[in-house]
Amino acid sequence: MRCPQCHFEGEPLNGGCPRCGYGRLPDRGSRPLSLGQESRELVTTVSRPLSLVATRPVLRGDVLREGRYRIVEELPLPRSQYDQGKAWLARDAQSVSRLVLIREVIPTAEKAARLEQELRMTAQRLAELGQHRGFPHLIDMFSERGCYYIVLQHPDGQSLAQLVEQQEEPLPERLVAEYGRQLCELVQVLASQEPPLVHGAISPETVIISPDGHQVSLILMPLFPPRLPPEMQGKAIAGFFAPEQFHGVTDTRTDLYGVAATLYYALTTYDPRQHMAFFYPPIRRLNPRVSARMEAVLARGLRVAAAQRYLRPAQMLQELAAIAAASPQRGGQEALLSPSTEALPPGRARPRRRSGTRRSTLTFAAVMLLVFALLVGGIIVAAQRAPQSAGVPNPAATATSLAQQTATAQQARQAAAAWQQELNHEQQSWQTRGIAVSDGRFVLDSYAGRKDVEQKQAAARALQTGDLDTAASALSSAIALDPTDAEALIYSQNLLIEQNGQPFVTIVVGLSFNPNDPQSLAATRSMLQGIYVAQYEINEFAWLPHNYQLRILIAGSPPDKASVTEVARDIVNRVTQADNLDHIIGVVGWPSSSQTQAVRDLIASAHLPLVSQLAPDVNLVGNPYFFRISPPYNVQGDALAEFALQQLHANAILVMRSPTDAASTALANAFEARVQVLNGHVIDSARDTFVTQTTPVEGYSTAIADALAHQADVIFLAGTDVDAVRLAHEIGLLSRAQPANTALANLKVLAGPAVATRLLLGEGDSEDALLARSFPEDMQRIYVLAYADPSEWNTVPSLEQPTLFTDWAGIFQNQKESANNAPPPDQNAIMTYDAVRVIARAASYVKDSLTGANVRAMLDALGNGPLPAFDGASGRISFDSLGNPSDKALVMLQVRQDETTGASTFAMIRLFGALH
Repeated sequence: MRCPQCHFEGEPLNGGCPRCGYGRLPDRGSRPLSLGQESRELVTTVSRPLSLVATRPVLRGDVLREGRYRIVEELPLPRSQYDQGKAWLARDAQSVSRLVLIREVIPTAEKAARLEQELRMTAQRLAELGQHRGFPHLIDMFSERGCYYIVLQHPDGQSLAQLVEQQEEPLPERLVAEYGRQLCELVQVLASQEPPLVHGAISPETVIISPDGHQVSLILMPLFPPRLPPEMQGKAIAGFFAPEQFHGVTDTRTDLYGVAATLYYALTTYDPRQHMAFFYPPIRRLNPRVSARMEAVLARGLRVAAAQRYLRPAQMLQELAAIAAASPQRGGQEALLSPSTEALPPGRARPRRRSGTRRSTLTFAAVMLLVFALLVGGIIVAAQRAPQSAGVPNPAATATSLAQQTATAQQARQAAAAWQQELNHEQQSWQTRGIAVSDGRFVLDSYAGRKDVEQKQAAARALQTGDLDTAASALSSAIALDPTDAEALIYSQNLLIEQNGQPFVTIVVGLSFNPNDPQSLAATRSMLQGIYVAQYEINEFAWLPHNYQLRILIAGSPPDKASVTEVARDIVNRVTQADNLDHIIGVVGWPSSSQTQAVRDLIASAHLPLVSQLAPDVNLVGNPYFFRISPPYNVQGDALAEFALQQLHANAILVMRSPTDAASTALANAFEARVQVLNGHVIDSARDTFVTQTTPVEGYSTAIADALAHQADVIFLAGTDVDAVRLAHEIGLLSRAQPANTALANLKVLAGPAVATRLLLGEGDSEDALLARSFPEDMQRIYVLAYADPSEWNTVPSLEQPTLFTDWAGIFQNQKESANNAPPPDQNAIMTYDAVRVIARAASYVKDSLTGANVRAMLDALGNGPLPAFDGASGRISFDSLGNPSDKALVMLQVRQDETTGASTFAMIRLFGALH
């Protein structure tokens, strides 16, 4: 006889297979649910409903089926199967060495009527899957103790998690690629079922590797469609689950995400459960031995949006098969491993090797203990070898030592007094003028749109009294209530550093908070989001030397120059008067050229580098401590003029400026000068002017008439987003009133970076946003030069996406309700993110003490000698002798209508400068 279930050949026992029990007569006390050999349909042999039987679930050590199965231990089920009973590891008496996996399902009153039918269908599917290599065979089904039991073969070997822990290092790429290929085959089998099946919990714990290290099996198939428990719905929780699972959606792409996350773990030992949800840094940062091809496969497989991942298992399988078939590298280093044949239950892991940070801490502690022991030993030896005096001390040595101790103590007292005096002054400034340098002790953003003001204020009060635990709890509540509030996230990160007693350095970020200007406030909030992502990445990937963490201080004030100067003076006093207890190494800011000009020399007096993200005034140069990553006006004017003449093919350009706005005048002059050098025709009339953010829509009609009279086909507007919306709308109104006027229909608007905001896309609650939303066709005549935009990377397929965009999605765009998510990062966020990171990168190169002066020297050296230029999300960053960026990227954008959604969006038209 050959058993159709386990393929054992031999004489039957009690009418069934002696190995797996298939077809044998029922044991007394158990109710079998047998599989018909031909139809494979489940039938019950008793008629009494199981719901009427008192349930008695099994415990460890219990036996089932008259002693055949002895329970070894419970296996933890994935969270997507928490409502699907329990799983037990057991020994099968009919096979001395074989382990089996028993699924126990306890019927409930509301489900009892249909549960048995559903289990019959489930068992039939599991039996069919068991015919495919890599899926466990179905061994037995029965009811006992008032519960249902499904018995499956447990594959020989150990889980992938155990294998990685045993190796204590990442697995070879070819081996991992082969495992991935097999997993894709298994997912393909699931997808080919009718209807398709989804595992929903592929992870290193559910993947079993055979003892010879060659075969992959998948365990813990769900008995019913997998779903996360209600408390996890609509949230973003770290782990191997795909983002869509938290919204109740699962399909084949969900399993492919689990495969990619599992392979990522095998190649790096990076456990996503210990990090931010859906966050996977470029894999070659963690394991340089991984090939670019494998990195590309995993980057696609781990995208947050399911539509951007592999759509079918065959696609991913083909790429992994090619990697697995590649020749071994580095002298057989990629050879297959042979894991230990000692199998551990999937839920029982060997002791896990600690993370790099923990190892570094332990190593540091060991070294310090050794140094201390040597020092003590040296002192003892020195004391033993020292000539014996008559007990008379050396008066000169004693006096010198006492003087040094006294001076040190006096300096410490003075620094502490100065520190307290500065804190008292800042408390008064905050109460009277809304000016503060905050690590969480002041709430700077309490304005319209924030939902967590009360929680942040509670945290601030707790911090001022030294109650760190209460502050941490309040900040956690704030983040849960308003997950896009980066101020709360920054303060929480600062507090975590303080609670853990970690060494740190600080970057201060100068920002203006203006509740009377919604666009300015939105820009500040966007900058804060970029700052937090930068802080997170710097700390997560240990950018800083000596295990330093990065702490962020927010220097917040109203936008006027007097307030900005006062908060800058507070920063300087913390460094020069209070002995720099914050360990400040650099400053980022401010949002405007006039603000930056007011504080540049003041910040430099404390020997702190000032990196401006958005200050293009050409007059800012001249201080060796000043750097900027935004190209100055003359560079912007060159790009704008070249685009107008070479791509828009402008015959004549009317230039509009705001005479009372220095920034408007500076950009208009730079543009006009470059157009004239290129032999272009400029129309510049004293009456073709406007007042920034004040001139109404109809106020632009005179300039439009002048443009038409001089046959201009482009109007260059040196203004803001509000001005551009109104100008474009007036052109649209006139064009619709004169449909035969082709000159009006083709008249274009060209503008600089101050216009490159999402107001042009209709976002916001202002009247101008409503205009842009209601008349998107008017906005589509606008071409705007931007410092940065995510779209500039989409056209460069050979480069990987900067981590900012992945992290941004994971942090600020992971809520179920789209209204609770932040928009994509704009130029304010990208440029501020880069400004923080470039200071941290410079600090990582410092060999001596980590001071502002040494960081300034490294900033100056980036891309100018042995140190490489910094690859930012806004493009390559290095500085010339004046602190200006060298050949910095700029991007020309146009408002377009998305063909799928119909919404307005920015599209890149041209890239200037070096992106990488």
